[in-house]
Amino acid sequence: MRGWKAALAAIGVAWCGGASAQTLTMGVQASFGIDPHFIFLGPNMAAARHVFDTLVDRDAESRWTPGLTQSWTPIQPQVWEFRLRQGVTFQDGTPFTADDVVFSFERIPNIPGNPGPYTPNLRGITRVEVVDAHTLRLHTASPNPVLPGQMTNVFIVSRRAAEGAAPSDFASGRAAIGTGPFRLEQFRGSDGMSVTRYDNYWGQRPEWQRVNIRVIPNDAARMAALLAGDVDLIEEVPTGDVQRLQASGRVSVFRQSSDRVIFLLPHVGAERLPLITDAEGRPLDHNPFRDIRVREALSLAVNRAALVERAMDGAAIATGQLVPEGFGGWDPGIPVPPNDPARARRLLAEAGYPNGFGFTLACPNNRYVNDARVCQALGQMFTRAGFHARIETQPGSVYFARTAVGRNDVPLVFFGQSSSSTRDATHVLSLAMHSQQLARGLGQSNRGAFSDPNLDSLIQAAAFRMEGDREAALRTAMREAMRLHAGIPLYTQMVIAAARTGIVYTPRLDEQTVAIHARRTN
Repeated sequence: MRGWKAALAAIGVAWCGGASAQTLTMGVQASFGIDPHFIFLGPNMAAARHVFDTLVDRDAESRWTPGLTQSWTPIQPQVWEFRLRQGVTFQDGTPFTADDVVFSFERIPNIPGNPGPYTPNLRGITRVEVVDAHTLRLHTASPNPVLPGQMTNVFIVSRRAAEGAAPSDFASGRAAIGTGPFRLEQFRGSDGMSVTRYDNYWGQRPEWQRVNIRVIPNDAARMAALLAGDVDLIEEVPTGDVQRLQASGRVSVFRQSSDRVIFLLPHVGAERLPLITDAEGRPLDHNPFRDIRVREALSLAVNRAALVERAMDGAAIATGQLVPEGFGGWDPGIPVPPNDPARARRLLAEAGYPNGFGFTLACPNNRYVNDARVCQALGQMFTRAGFHARIETQPGSVYFARTAVGRNDVPLVFFGQSSSSTRDATHVLSLAMHSQQLARGLGQSNRGAFSDPNLDSLIQAAAFRMEGDREAALRTAMREAMRLHAGIPLYTQMVIAAARTGIVYTPRLDEQTVAIHARRTN
């Protein structure tokens, strides 16, 4: 609170002292890298969108729009043709051609030591055929109706600048040559970066001559910087501080429902887990989460309305499915699950646990909005329903490595999945609900090792369908995944940004903060 008072006192003299009319200064929450193929995370993609382009772009509503590709067409069930934009140059003047796309595809799976490769975006591609300098055909193992959406996360780098380059070469600026709206001026590591307008950009001219992106991890410090005029725009506005920001009279707040659904992943693959105990704390020799009644009890224990209202300060939307309303596969017939602790206790007794059992719920404490706070609330709800829940929170860098597919030892995982690349349920169903078939690009986010052959068949019937009623197939797969409680949806996050008076910002559904969506009003 003292930080707020100091900031409010400091802004009375010169509110406009933060930036010139041609410069936008943004305060972001998380540090990021500038190699657009190293670690597949939102902050890294947001930074990359300033300097690099993708074959297919997506707008603030996550609709596919032309990027470096002017058009894309399925010419056969397993072949997509992409016609590349002509006359595009990289920021060093080198012409953009199909060869740069081929190089980018080859580089993505081959960066040594990459803890989060971008390879899920290339899933299903078996061959890249170069027809000519501006025409590509992507051959796939199975029909793939959402392949253009996968391309919205595949950033194209210059073969000339990036061949043999490591992430450090991008950080130095040597290899960070893109076709995007801005060129890299300076990358400052954990402090952020600055970029300048690329005047030969093929698309709409950016409003800002220069953009300075400052990493300010602390929420209070980020808001104080905005109120003091040190930055013009901030992301990740804390849900509990929205009203105070608006009351300042100097700031506008912008919010949007995001594409990220937060859910729980019960670990059902292991026959036993050391972090599951009986009611007295002794390790169990079996895994209760393999029983559908226990997973249903978990869902019934959760009061989603209370989570949204209290732990998220109303800045979320309770849900019973894995994609936001309006995305393909969202089913109006699937209600928000009820909160019924008494029925949860009965189900536990039926499953052989009249006194409940103990388990660990693992959560990040700096990745999702209010993540640690939400998990503490979940622990209380599970206790009221007869479970004995232990909550462990860790920084995302530790948490995601600990719960990685194939290495996760945690009984229950708190997780969030975005679906903007496909704008339907294909992404989350095939990655988080399908059994782990990593060579086929399936189950790559299935941290709970859930596996059900019938559900796999339903997911594939929807994901690989080019014709017919694909929407009905997606909804069928969603209903079955929810019936099995393969994942337990909680709520859809909201994006909340704030800017000084005189700047309007359009939040993106994918939660990425990108300067081209900010404009002046005076």
